[in-house]
Amino acid sequence: MQRKPFKQSHRLRYLLVGLLIVAVIIVATVILGQHGGKKTSETSQSTSQSSQSQNKSNSTSSTSATSSNAPVSSTDEASSVVVPSVPSAASSAASEAIHAVVNDGTQTPIADNQTSAPQVAASSSVAIPAPKAVTFGNWTLANFNTVKLGSATYDQVKASYGNPTNLVASDTVTANWISTSGAKVTIVFTPTGDNKNLQLVANYKVQSGLQ
Repeated sequence: MQRKPFKQSHRLRYLLVGLLIVAVIIVATVILGQHGGKKTSETSQSTSQSSQSQNKSNSTSSTSATSSNAPVSSTDEASSVVVPSVPSAASSAASEAIHAVVNDGTQTPIADNQTSAPQVAASSSVAIPAPKAVTFGNWTLANFNTVKLGSATYDQVKASYGNPTNLVASDTVTANWISTSGAKVTIVFTPTGDNKNLQLVANYKVQSGLQ
């Protein structure tokens, strides 16, 4: 039995089917590629917006933290006084000024003031002594308040209230006036000015036991 030759019409049909399959594959590839690119772009845009939002949040937090760290003590007189630092050219003069006062401490507590208040007679005719004054030497609370930080010098304070009981000198001078009853005035003096006009100026003070 003789085999019939392959018809031309079949060959054309298979060729058309193959071209159609290839065309479908190409179209599907293009569509999927565009969709993937759009999704990647949206993802990138979302990430960028999230990053900007995070940066803005961090900036706001930083600003808030900076504001919350502002000084809150407005009643402390010492914290509101800024004494200029000593220029490096005046460092030798500062050392000399500090060295000049290191031996001013008397090492002796200052006697408390004695007030002669009238005696109060009790029903038993026994005199009740007046309470002992809490001031000492020339120091009273009013006098303590007259020492102006940023302007009062060591020489001025010493001239008004006498030599301190003890004195500690480093890069500043800490002078303590101490009474026999334990009342105390402490003033810290900082070298201020230049080598031609350098002074020890009060920049901190505290007292205990004064009324």
